[in-house]
Amino acid sequence: MESRSDILLVGQTPPPYHGQAVVTAMLFDYDWREMKVERLRMAYSDSIESVGKFSLSKLIHLVCLIFKTWWIACTKRPEVLYYLPASANKAPVIRDIIYLLAVRWCFPKTIFHYHAAGLPEYLEDNKLLGKFGRFVYSGADVSIEICKNEHSPGRAFNACNTVIVPNGVDSIVCDQVTADEGSLVVLFMGVLNEGKGLLDVIRTAEILKKSGNDIVFNVAGSWVSDDFKDEALALIDHVGVKDNFDFLGVLEGKDKWQAFANADVFFFPSHYKSENFPMVLLEAMASSLPIISTNWRGIPQLVEHSNAAILCETKAPNEYAHHLQQLANDKERRLEMGAAAYIHYKNNYTRSKFTHSMYRVFSQLLNR
Repeated sequence: MESRSDILLVGQTPPPYHGQAVVTAMLFDYDWREMKVERLRMAYSDSIESVGKFSLSKLIHLVCLIFKTWWIACTKRPEVLYYLPASANKAPVIRDIIYLLAVRWCFPKTIFHYHAAGLPEYLEDNKLLGKFGRFVYSGADVSIEICKNEHSPGRAFNACNTVIVPNGVDSIVCDQVTADEGSLVVLFMGVLNEGKGLLDVIRTAEILKKSGNDIVFNVAGSWVSDDFKDEALALIDHVGVKDNFDFLGVLEGKDKWQAFANADVFFFPSHYKSENFPMVLLEAMASSLPIISTNWRGIPQLVEHSNAAILCETKAPNEYAHHLQQLANDKERRLEMGAAAYIHYKNNYTRSKFTHSMYRVFSQLLNR
């Protein structure tokens, strides 16, 4: 009889392109050597706009995933279920409750890998949903968390063991192409919504323009909704900074890395409720960019002791503008911070460091 598999990996891989999906793809692609690993892709969303929202097609996909999981559990008999719990939103949490109630009993051991922040607090504030949520997430053999968290899911849901595994990323080196000689090029990349700070980027641009600074803002990412797009573009028109913005759309592969290479500073004023350990900051450091970001969630841990980042309060355009103006006038400091950023990335956040750490976690649980 064929020997049983070791692990079933269940997770979303791109599209859409966001941190959790990119990291999951690394695990799907990784050579697990002597481990027998099964892979089951979740495909609830194919665009950022549909993430976290209910649809009939998602319900059908959930039912299919349950049946596929049962089939793998019966035929391959994996010892471990590896699963990435939802962000702190109603529809994804209900999806997790249904899926985990249906399948978790099939596996002797469970690993939950938490990427988004805020799930324990969300369940605490939602009585009935919280009761079911705490039940399905409770007692994992391993809780993997990407940074230290005041509201640790592993602690909140009584995991047997909690480990910290920071994400990692590969980088592509591109030559810089400067479109407007003499202008500081500031890059913002991420989901284009209020929580990631795009409206604060626009207000910062207004302050800088009024003070006579010639700064170009390149914005890359997918709009969260047409309504928010209209709101942001209307604000740009209202404050008179249309000529300072270039919207690049969704960038992938070399195009994404070229956008990093073309920038002088990476600006990420996030206060997003589920923010935890933004992959874009790893990518910015891998591209040797100085960073201006916020003291929010896991961001301070990500850049601590790096000398690569200036962290500000959230929703503080005057503070952001002050530091951007300083960096615009001090190329030597920008280069020093960029060099420090790359060293911090190489020492802590490469793809190989991440996958090797995950391999160790799996090996220890399997007693290899």
